[in-house]
Amino acid sequence: MRFIINFALTSFLLASALYGLILAIDPYNKFGFNLFGFESKAVDFARENKFNQVEHAKINYTAFLMGSSSAHRYLTKEINRLTGLVAYNYSTQSATPEDYISMTRHILTKFKPKLLLISMEFEVLNQNTKTDDMFYSSPLKSYLKEIPKEELKTQLFNNTYLTLEAISDSFKVIWVNLFSEARHSYLEHGDHIVEPMPKKIVVKQFSYPKYSFNQKRIDYLKTIKELGDKNGFKIIVFTSPFSYEHLSRINSKASLKTKHAEFKAILVNIFGELHDFQNEGIKQFNDIKYFRDSNHPTHEFSTTVLERIFGNELPNNPEFGKILK
Repeated sequence: MRFIINFALTSFLLASALYGLILAIDPYNKFGFNLFGFESKAVDFARENKFNQVEHAKINYTAFLMGSSSAHRYLTKEINRLTGLVAYNYSTQSATPEDYISMTRHILTKFKPKLLLISMEFEVLNQNTKTDDMFYSSPLKSYLKEIPKEELKTQLFNNTYLTLEAISDSFKVIWVNLFSEARHSYLEHGDHIVEPMPKKIVVKQFSYPKYSFNQKRIDYLKTIKELGDKNGFKIIVFTSPFSYEHLSRINSKASLKTKHAEFKAILVNIFGELHDFQNEGIKQFNDIKYFRDSNHPTHEFSTTVLERIFGNELPNNPEFGKILK
């Protein structure tokens, strides 16, 4: 009995100490803590890094791309080539329409855009897909006047910090500040570094819990459309490609397949048309040359997607990037 009590007490103390260390380091900057005065958190904060790039840009950007991490690898030089404009990639990890409306408002305080590209993930209109905590600790939150006050509260016991990844990133912060230097993924114009090729396409982020549509997020998209009409910039919306196996899993579940079709219909209703890459046309690209995992296209395939959006139809594959109206 004594052993069980000692083991439980020791485990509790170790877990508490470890969680306390994570809070003190605050690797994802959720609370604004920095007990040890580290110069760098060593973890990429796309929202903060890219916000500052846009805020202090000396380049007159006229085209912007917004999306989640699946949109990281659309190279701005390719958007420039295809449009004749000067592009910035404002995509961030786990972005939702809260990010997109805030980014749009931020952009309009600094620039007069001519084109806005929005890469839409299926899960972002789901009521049960949570807003990323890091949105609330970023400068973007001040551009979302509709935000409920209760959503600004950050609970001390945060699920993101109860993970092995948070432990790993905390020790990464310590290592970088004491022995190395931070190497971030984001480059000039919001571009993303090129990573090694994967060994296979792994199905990731297949999480669509109790899918029901979030009217608030739909309204955010409607506001973006209104801002486009008011300020005279064109909006091109497209579904972010995911692998054929990922699509097949969605189609194998009748209720999810119905929601997926409704998701596309909502986007068409708001924006007038939709370039659809979440259909059977994706089967041709079921290879690691095109996907890093089931949600993240490679740089090369991202360029193929852009070329399709801007008019390069693939032979014998009319479904790929098909325009829905």
